[in-house]
Amino acid sequence: MPWRVLGRTMLNAVAQYFASLPPDIRAAIIGSLTTVIAGAFGLLILIWRLRREAQIAIDENKQSEAMKLKLKVYETEVLPTTELLIDAEVALAGYVRRFVSDLNVFGMLGANSPTPAARIPTLIELKAKFDRAAVAIVTFTERWFVIDPRFEIFRIAMNAGLHDVREDHAAYFDMVMRLTPVDLPNGVHWDRPSAEQVQAIVAASDKLLDRLGTITAYASDFQAEMQNVLIGPLFGHTVPQRQPIDPKHVVIRLENDALLMRHFQEDTAWGRLTKQTEQNVRDALHQ
Repeated sequence: MPWRVLGRTMLNAVAQYFASLPPDIRAAIIGSLTTVIAGAFGLLILIWRLRREAQIAIDENKQSEAMKLKLKVYETEVLPTTELLIDAEVALAGYVRRFVSDLNVFGMLGANSPTPAARIPTLIELKAKFDRAAVAIVTFTERWFVIDPRFEIFRIAMNAGLHDVREDHAAYFDMVMRLTPVDLPNGVHWDRPSAEQVQAIVAASDKLLDRLGTITAYASDFQAEMQNVLIGPLFGHTVPQRQPIDPKHVVIRLENDALLMRHFQEDTAWGRLTKQTEQNVRDALHQ
């Protein structure tokens, strides 16, 4: 006998037996079933509420721990990293400006001017500190990419900016290396530059300073965006973004990461070099 037919037969038998019972017994059975069903329904509602409250508590705890982590990341990594880069840029840019100032004094006083304080070992040290500080932002974005994938735009921007700095610093270094005083055992040796050489150094300095300023601007954008993402929700406020007077200067905003990504990859020397390098690798693999 099929199970469906057997089940229907059993239900019919139960219904017939229930109908044969006295009315008071049927009423008692119905009342008992109603109580059991109501109790079971109430138990199900209680279980659902407990599970819901437990999930809410878990979600709130996750949000609390996430906020604690973000606050820690901002305090222990974002602030020191940004301050280190700005200090390194100020020191390097200050060296470049002082050398230009000393050369201008030389241009006015000639042989009676004091010897510039600039020294190549100092320049090398300041540039190395700047590079390390700038790379720290790149490694930060790679380390905390999980917080917000849009952090990658700062890695791209810093790489593009550092490429320009390296190019202009190399030209500047080649020029000033031959015209910077050297400390020798018998005293300071300095091949005093000509007026044309001073003009060339000033031009190279201005170009390098402009590149360094771009990196500082990106660092400022980095700190502002990290405040908005990491601790902004805690206080309910956002930091106003940089508004450069010259529209040619790029402002790094996470909300514009896709547009900025295309800009750095297509419109910068670093982006074009990276694309060409990748194509060269593909061609080599194909061959």
